[in-house]
Amino acid sequence: MSDKTLPLQILEDAMNNRLPVENGFIQVPTAVFVAKIDVGMPLPPALELFKKDESGKIVQLKSREQPYSPLVLSQWETVWIKIEDLKALQKTAEDRILSPSLLDSTEAPEKKAELLRATAIHVTEDLFKDPSPANIERSQRVVGSFVYAMMKDPKMYHFLSQLSSHDPYTLQHSVGTSVICIILARKLGITDSQDLSDVGQAGLLHDIGKIKINKDIINKNAPLDEFEWDEMRQHAEEGFKILEDNPQVSERAKRAVLQHHENHQGTGYPKGLKGDQIDLFAKIVCICDIYNALTTDRTYSKAKTPFEAFNYMRSNLSHKIDDAIFRELVKIYGGQI
Repeated sequence: MSDKTLPLQILEDAMNNRLPVENGFIQVPTAVFVAKIDVGMPLPPALELFKKDESGKIVQLKSREQPYSPLVLSQWETVWIKIEDLKALQKTAEDRILSPSLLDSTEAPEKKAELLRATAIHVTEDLFKDPSPANIERSQRVVGSFVYAMMKDPKMYHFLSQLSSHDPYTLQHSVGTSVICIILARKLGITDSQDLSDVGQAGLLHDIGKIKINKDIINKNAPLDEFEWDEMRQHAEEGFKILEDNPQVSERAKRAVLQHHENHQGTGYPKGLKGDQIDLFAKIVCICDIYNALTTDRTYSKAKTPFEAFNYMRSNLSHKIDDAIFRELVKIYGGQI
């Protein structure tokens, strides 16, 4: 079974731990691990695999050290793994979802978009718990998959942009901002895949510094006082510090994380930069951050429609956003200035 015929529901179930469990074992479709066409597929993890014998007893099929044999494993539709190997299974599913072979598949683009977005949220959750080099590398793969999917299939722009604003706030905001950053950058004429990956990663990581901010401030359902705002404003610099020594994140993405609350009038933070002192990618992240926040349900604010958000941004936030970039964002959603 190839990625072109592997139902995406199988990978979604594996990612979200919705597979059958019995006596400390998880039942897994064999197609998650091997395929008849394995070109470009990530290598399966070193897992101990089991099968059910004729009496229904779960017995070992492959030790952890034994290599995989697609021919042998293809004899069974499902195999069993120990429940303690769930993380390795989810990592395998994640690798399959983010692989070019799946993104090139003939599955419906809206289904691929949904699964890609769900995987991005899963990775971002791990990233915000632990911004380790390994999790930052996973986030790069997510953003690279967004870029690849959009460049391969223009329909993905539509489906990903529709998905970006319809989730509860928090981690989903970072994923939604990343998607819109890539789409807006393309609209602005940026076509280099590395540049698109960099601006997408900046969008994904723009709020990573909030993990250093008091959680009571982050989760407060009322306006922040002066002292709370002073701490909240530190998140841009804290995010830069987290990423500063990581060679996997480009200097331009780091700069965008640091500058995404600067504005062209020089009244932003942390440095009070203005105009051309602010990197283009930071300007893109800034406007996409605001737009996604306005069009997402939050505990203290109901989501606005795209056109309500645009009217609000034009009337109340013109000092924060670049007008030329704003006009291009409006065009993406079919609006007029």
